[in-house]
Amino acid sequence: MKKVVNELFRRRVPFAAWWIGLTAAYCLVFTTVEFIGSPVSGAGGLATLAAQWCVVAFATSGMIGLISVNRYVFAGAFPVLAVLSAVLSYYKLAMGVSFTPMMLELAVVNDLRTWMTVIDWRLVAVACLALCASGAVVWLRWRLVRPLGRDRALDYAALSVAIILVPSVFVGRFRMPVMARMPYSFYDVTRQYLEDRRDVATVRSAFDDVAVKGAEEPPAVVVILGESLRADHLGLNGYRRQTTPLLAGEQNLVSFPNVYSEYTYTHVSVPHIVTRADSVNPDAAYTEPSFITLFNKAGYRTWWISNQDNVGSYAYFIHEADSVVYGNAAKSLYDFSSWYDADLLPHIRRALGRGGEPSLVVAHAIGSHWWYKSHYPDSLAVFRPETDSRILSDLTDEQLVNSYDNTIIATDRFVAEVIGMLRERPALLVYVSDHGESLGEDGNYLHKCDAEELRHPACFVWWSDSYGGLFPEKVAALRGNAARHCRTDVVFHTVIDGAGLETEVLDPAQSLFR
Repeated sequence: MKKVVNELFRRRVPFAAWWIGLTAAYCLVFTTVEFIGSPVSGAGGLATLAAQWCVVAFATSGMIGLISVNRYVFAGAFPVLAVLSAVLSYYKLAMGVSFTPMMLELAVVNDLRTWMTVIDWRLVAVACLALCASGAVVWLRWRLVRPLGRDRALDYAALSVAIILVPSVFVGRFRMPVMARMPYSFYDVTRQYLEDRRDVATVRSAFDDVAVKGAEEPPAVVVILGESLRADHLGLNGYRRQTTPLLAGEQNLVSFPNVYSEYTYTHVSVPHIVTRADSVNPDAAYTEPSFITLFNKAGYRTWWISNQDNVGSYAYFIHEADSVVYGNAAKSLYDFSSWYDADLLPHIRRALGRGGEPSLVVAHAIGSHWWYKSHYPDSLAVFRPETDSRILSDLTDEQLVNSYDNTIIATDRFVAEVIGMLRERPALLVYVSDHGESLGEDGNYLHKCDAEELRHPACFVWWSDSYGGLFPEKVAALRGNAARHCRTDVVFHTVIDGAGLETEVLDPAQSLFR
């Protein structure tokens, strides 16, 4: 054995062999961790998952190939990559934590005392082990690999492949799943975070000189931005299943089944909803503040409580609020463990429990986003059979619809809990989903496509008895507008009008309270 090792070090191995071997070792450990917990069923699902693993591994090989070319670069870069990958893998396996822009934001703003609550001896041991192992790999790179060019044809072919692979992951249909996983996620999450910081720092001065007067008895206001919830699947709107049994028992609630959304995905629909953007002036979504700024000027304490990603298109609005809370900051769309809107309830209760000043709470829910089964507990799985694979081709339309409708049962429970916090005070709750969801109609699934079912999001308004006593005319108008056909343009004006704010920005014709 000693002779074999000595001979190996004497002859050394080609760069291409080193590259392939190191990529295989990295991906078998770290890429595999990224796929643990992915729900699939049957041989077809497993084959699809294996193919996705190979795509990520293939892209990863490009980065590893490039940093391996120069041994000095490799000596500096690989230990950092290995330690970061080991730490993130530990958090994912031990706590179900992923690396997201929200996690990076929290890491930047938290103090050392907070950091120490998520660091234990096991994490330190994993980091030290990764550092020692990567140091050994660096030593082997120096001692074992032939200089680049000695095996000319093989080495330059390998280098050409690596150079082509790295930029290829930034485009096309594979970009998102590759960039969301190690090692590219370290770059992509940091890029998203820095872009969000830049967007937040942008000055939007449209309301600087706008006067706002609050109501004499200002109500608490909760705005819930739903996710992928279509109006025609609400029991409130006559759906064949009673998906909203708790909300159906509320007398002070009006549903609006005829709201139309111009946009079919969150990144553009949310900015449109929370600003005074409309079909005539769509650019206001990216040049003006949201209704949050008007509530700030009226003396409200404002909160943004999120169960979603923080993305650049609406990062500015998040940070208009006095307080920002991320309910599941460590979740990404490639996590398939439990991810419930009910996790926001303690934060909403705390926001509404503050005395002295009225509260505006904007709760950005995960709602009915794919993967549906992670957004409701087994106790709310009313409709079966459910989805058992994240590979759409493995599922029947019945499974998809059942799990989708179960998410609405969970939303019904979540909203009812929030209403319970508001019932004994003057209060208003406005719910609007960002868009609908395709469930197999014309071969369409999920969202981001041009389909009619995506254009009709769920929308409803609830008010407390004492709110009705303060604003009887508004309540009467709201009831009278139940069948009104309108766009999500109305949400901005409905929220500020419902709160009783007086401002020149309000367009009464766009309010459901008029």
